[in-house]
Amino acid sequence: MNNILIVDDELSIRESFSLILEGKYNLLLAASGEAALKTVSDQKVDMVFLDIRMPGMNGLETLRRIKELDPDIEVVMVTAVNDVQKAGEAIKYGARDYVVKPFDVDFIARLAEQTLLRKSIFSQGNEIKKRNGREIPELIGQTEKILSLESSLGKIKGGRVLVLGEAGTEKETIAQIIHASSDRANQPFQQISLYPGMSVKNLTAQFLGWEKGTSTSALEAKSGWLEQTQAGTLFIDNIEYLPKALFEIFVANHFSREGSAVAAPINSRFIVGSSPDLAEKNRSYFDFFAETSLTLPPLRERSSDIPILVSRLAEKFGTRYGKEIKFNNAALEALISYNWPGNIRQLENVVERLVLTSKNNLIPPEALPIDVLLEYAESSGRVFVEDFDRQYIQAVLEECGGNKEKAARRLGINPIFID
Repeated sequence: MNNILIVDDELSIRESFSLILEGKYNLLLAASGEAALKTVSDQKVDMVFLDIRMPGMNGLETLRRIKELDPDIEVVMVTAVNDVQKAGEAIKYGARDYVVKPFDVDFIARLAEQTLLRKSIFSQGNEIKKRNGREIPELIGQTEKILSLESSLGKIKGGRVLVLGEAGTEKETIAQIIHASSDRANQPFQQISLYPGMSVKNLTAQFLGWEKGTSTSALEAKSGWLEQTQAGTLFIDNIEYLPKALFEIFVANHFSREGSAVAAPINSRFIVGSSPDLAEKNRSYFDFFAETSLTLPPLRERSSDIPILVSRLAEKFGTRYGKEIKFNNAALEALISYNWPGNIRQLENVVERLVLTSKNNLIPPEALPIDVLLEYAESSGRVFVEDFDRQYIQAVLEECGGNKEKAARRLGINPIFID
């Protein structure tokens, strides 16, 4: 039975999730981010429903720490409608999805079931790839910027590569294509994503490895990422968060396991990802890693690629989950008009969510996330959002027992706007 962790400082929300999910899953409850981290540290957790607004450690910080402890945990953010933008930001830090309070009971049940199904299928797929060889991803799009980028990829021969782009752009895809096209293609490829606040001590141990007895927990010797990829490629995303001590080891071009005096040369090929302003943030890092540099355009600058991206993603996830899903024209227009702060990763999460939860084969605009609809410029989108607002306000009012003042405080609006 899968373990689902519910994290919310409101008892009523924890109880609501328990009523929806009990019996099908082993439920773990936490009233704070700190308690959630302890639970994740102490036992296996498959999925988390995580409130974005909590006293003490907030939802975004808790999400980052959970992903640091176990990047394979599926996290769904729980938010009020006025925090939807923050929930969208959470996608950048690895959240799978988000739900808006008050939530639909059937939707939560379907989302949990399908997300865990996805995780199981994805895990099985990884095992198959390990046995049969790595699947090479592709760069999808026909805009001039993407075609130019593909042309540049074909000219890269060796050396360190710096891939610049906003969060959620296809930096990992680029790294895998470069690796697969190189003379290291048959050697290991390792991906690491760095985040602010990561433990320097733990991160250093993961890169370098350690000898038996180095610490009370080092019961056996273990190789680190540098050793595991000695003939292969090491892709490090968010390189701006690399600790200076590790950077100095990279520059020195040799390393030792912790607890060992034996030094070995670094023979890993570094491909690193960073935000576009790395040169301004840290010139030393930029100069060292940018033997070759590439810049990925954000999705908003290649919106004409969105229809083909959506089609390919719908086909990919439809095959994975045994569905045949298409988007109607109005839904596609809404997706094209959206700004996509989380870029391709956010688009992928949205399409996968819709494929997972859809009861029909054709996706209408009203099935799209509210933040997408809020930017939809067409009149049909505006009308729908107005309808959604009315329905949402009415639902919150009913939940507050008809108390307009209480409902207004929860919604963050003036009571005069509640009919």
